Amino acid sequence: MKEKEYSRRRFISQYTTRCAALMGTMFLLYGCGDDEKPAAKEENTDKPATDRCNDFTGVSEEELDKRKRMAYVDKSQIPDNSCGNCGLYIPWEDQTACGGCLLFKGPVREEGHCIQWVAKTA
Repeated sequence: MKEKEYSRRRFISQYTTRCAALMGTMFLLYGCGDDEKPAAKEENTDKPATDRCNDFTGVSEEELDKRKRMAYVDKSQIPDNSCGNCGLYIPWEDQTACGGCLLFKGPVREEGHCIQWVAKTA
């Protein structure tokens, strides 16, 4: 029987070959995944928004989930607590019924409400 021959040169040669093959495979797999993501974004931007308050283009799923966790609703059930008189509300420059919020991204209705409502300070 022949004994296996171990050498430093053979080890380094096999190690570098296998690393190169692994990295090449990783780059190919990474490149395949990128083709699908922009196509999904294009589908969302093709839909025209009829109402500026309902336009969620560019808002990530995490931000939409954050809105749900904060129990945001378009119409406040509490008479004196609405986004319009909240300290975290950011009105848009054109004075529409929509604005923004310091806590999450996306349009916020002036008559909306969430559990993080804070009274405005003078």
